[in-house]
Amino acid sequence: MKREMPSLKFKKEDTFYKYLRAEVNSYFKNSSFTKKATSFWYIKAWSLISMYVITYSCLLVFGKHTSIVLISYAVLGILAILLGLNVGHDAAHGSISKNQAVNRRYAIVFDLLGGNSYIWRIRHIYAHHPYPNVIGFDSDIKQSKLVRIFPKDVFLKFHKFQHIYTPILLIFSYTLNWFLIRDFKDFYEEQFGKKIIKKHPRGTFRKIILCKCLYISFIFFIPLSVIGISSTVFLGFLLMNIFSGIIISVALVSTHVGDHHEFPTPNKEGDFEHTWSTHQIITTSDFCTNSTLANFFFGGFNHHVIHHLFPEINHVHYVNITPVLRKTALAFHVNYRAEENLFRVFKSHINLLKREGYEHGLLHQEI
Repeated sequence: MKREMPSLKFKKEDTFYKYLRAEVNSYFKNSSFTKKATSFWYIKAWSLISMYVITYSCLLVFGKHTSIVLISYAVLGILAILLGLNVGHDAAHGSISKNQAVNRRYAIVFDLLGGNSYIWRIRHIYAHHPYPNVIGFDSDIKQSKLVRIFPKDVFLKFHKFQHIYTPILLIFSYTLNWFLIRDFKDFYEEQFGKKIIKKHPRGTFRKIILCKCLYISFIFFIPLSVIGISSTVFLGFLLMNIFSGIIISVALVSTHVGDHHEFPTPNKEGDFEHTWSTHQIITTSDFCTNSTLANFFFGGFNHHVIHHLFPEINHVHYVNITPVLRKTALAFHVNYRAEENLFRVFKSHINLLKREGYEHGLLHQEI
């Protein structure tokens, strides 16, 4: 049954965002770039694709060497997430090209890696981006009843220990959950954010099944047939998901779920006390924006605030327009946040888990 969702509304007068958009547009007008992908993006995308193919070939060709098999699987796990962040994510937002056929072709990355580009896109575009960190709307943040992130979410007794088990779950099971459960669960969802799903395109479910079968065949069964039934392949498959979990953890916990992030709720009429741009800024933050490696590999996720404000712009431009955001935020006294130290980023996430789990549990006991 379709959920009854309130009609959420932000304050309309947004002087900060109007000025920022004008400044960003001025940057592109004065440069030789469009807002879409540059030749650098295509070189990076195809370099990552080539690295994935080469690594997979090494896995099969040197299958008699246990160390090479294990290293290959670990690298495949890392590259899978990097392809999702750098290629699939831009494709979902239509930020590669003005020609949507081009974006759809690159979105196939999600399908080839065992996900479903269509399902992920409607979840991400219609639930997460309009209402980040809003309970009942942001399904990207609300992943499981095992973890309590939202201050107004239901508290269960085991949440007192979530700061201990959540990092383990995230690293060991995030990609497996996505592959085995999440796509199917999302397929039967009737609403993402305020978007009602009356009917999926014909053949969507068959495509989900087919792509998952193809993926598990080339990532698991073909190596088994080439290398032979061996514990090495099973261990390699586990390592691949662990390394995928590590990389995706950095991207996820650094951007929306720290103890400094806010989780706004509207009033009974569905009205927020702030503007849309303010909402994006108080629920989102950046990390490692000065790191050359992070800027190259994370597909703009480390410049996440500017991405939420301008999701139609390709991530290769974020390095140059984040300073515009920083300068404008300072002028308008807007609290833009960025953390360069990854240790402090993860500490902030653990603090949030403790606050909404252990500390909330102690308070609940006292009451």
